[in-house]
Amino acid sequence: MTEYPEIAARFARDTANHRLIVLHDDGLYRHLRFTNPAADGHTPFELITWPYNLVVKAGWTFHFDINATPDMFDLFRNTAFSGEINPGYWSEKVRAGRDEIEGFDPELFERQVKEHVVRAIREGDAPRGIGAEVTRDIFAWGDISHEAGAREELESFRYEDWSFGDISEWDFSDYTPGFLHCCHAIRRGIDLWDAARKQVAA
Repeated sequence: MTEYPEIAARFARDTANHRLIVLHDDGLYRHLRFTNPAADGHTPFELITWPYNLVVKAGWTFHFDINATPDMFDLFRNTAFSGEINPGYWSEKVRAGRDEIEGFDPELFERQVKEHVVRAIREGDAPRGIGAEVTRDIFAWGDISHEAGAREELESFRYEDWSFGDISEWDFSDYTPGFLHCCHAIRRGIDLWDAARKQVAA
């Protein structure tokens, strides 16, 4: 199953007509550019490799390295099916750009809060009208565009002596669109590279 289908679909749409441009090719030393000339270079990306290292540049930049794999293309080929990504494993190999891997996800926050409220209602722990109160105070009026604000809204919420309790273990982070985009760029770039090599060999 494809991870994060909306981002996968957008990336596929934006790069459907991208072509490979080889800027440098010397064994494990590669500089590859992928772009659609007909679209004025919209959403281009680059892959740069040297032994045990890979850098992807796609509006965001991530540097991956692993001492056990001289050709980093092999790492990405062998840890995900063609056309798919493996953000969980790949994120462990990021050396530079780690602060851009995960971030606050407002949709995940909203989903967790609503699930918690629904569970409290079903278990009879929440007072009547709690759903409307949460919707108004947190989702309509609350400052939930960032994690600090979202947590503060939950911690300060009170309705007829009901509160969210201890939320210190709640996790509202998910992979950022930028990191997922770069994962797809790596996978797509390697697939285009492999196809070009096969064509040359034929």
